[in-house]
Amino acid sequence: MSISLAEASKLSNDVLLQGIIETIIKDSPILQELPFIQIAGNSLKYNREKTLPTVGWYAPITGDWVTSEPAFEQVTATLSILGGDADVDNFLRSTRSNIQDLEAAVIEQKAKAVQHEFENAFLNGTGASNQPSGLYITIKGTAWVAATVKALGDFVVPTAGLENGFRYECTTAGTTHATTEPTWPIVEGATVTDNTVVWTCRYGGNLGSGVNGATLALDNLDKLIDLVRGGKPAMLLMSRRSRRKLQSLIRATGNILETRPGMFMEQIQLYNGIDVVINDWVKDNYTVGTASDCSAIFAFQMGEGAVCGLSSPEMLQVERLGSLETKDATRTRVKWYVSLALFSTVKAAMLTGVRG
Repeated sequence: MSISLAEASKLSNDVLLQGIIETIIKDSPILQELPFIQIAGNSLKYNREKTLPTVGWYAPITGDWVTSEPAFEQVTATLSILGGDADVDNFLRSTRSNIQDLEAAVIEQKAKAVQHEFENAFLNGTGASNQPSGLYITIKGTAWVAATVKALGDFVVPTAGLENGFRYECTTAGTTHATTEPTWPIVEGATVTDNTVVWTCRYGGNLGSGVNGATLALDNLDKLIDLVRGGKPAMLLMSRRSRRKLQSLIRATGNILETRPGMFMEQIQLYNGIDVVINDWVKDNYTVGTASDCSAIFAFQMGEGAVCGLSSPEMLQVERLGSLETKDATRTRVKWYVSLALFSTVKAAMLTGVRG
């Protein structure tokens, strides 16, 4: 059972907590929609879908059935603590005419910092320093490298900038070619020989724009949407620069982006019926080839079989720690035991190398 932060807020009787959650989700379309699985314990071990089983046609009565099982990779997502302390100076509390406004303002700023850091980790988390692995690293994959030993089950994608939306599974172990990258097939299940390695084409989610990136093209945006399988993406997440370029491309066709009202009656733009969401943590300085001014656009579904948050049962928590010993102030702690999970590789994709 998953629940969004907005729904969790409705279940709480703590007015301060409700205010913090509203502050966090108000400027975050991600946190308005992202569901969270509440888990007991400090981690979740789950199976991420890698490849589907095969099927075939069989003769009635005499047909010999061949068993084929789906392939999964086991992933462990560990909850980390995201949070901080909001201190209110007692002198200011005593000398300010409206104490509640001061306290609320300090806690509101801490709540916004929690929102910003979560969004940063959601996109760019490295999996180190207690951060979860964000979408950029999770979707990116491992690029092909010459003269490298590969074991059964290893996956690669074409070299940077040439990613084609597919991944390639090592189905015959060996060593890759000393100099020449193979010509990658783009049909699910097709194979290619790379020196002594045999690669089998599998659905993936990383689509490159070119060796050194390229300006956004509507054709590439449509290809990105098509990489998300089993339904349309919940959103297209991009930088402000990419959104400006998208608007320019749409205006050039004589049209404008449609809009719909959001949770707080803000206007959300749509591309082919999909929310266009901007986020300041989508970088415009990723490096692709010789270009260091590249951005990325993310497309993904959200839910227990797709991109989902993980949280302790309490969800976001507020602790009133009271007076401090070392300074004349009172402290309120905002904390969240949280992580991320991607349950299926075909439920999230990104277009990389997007230049202004």
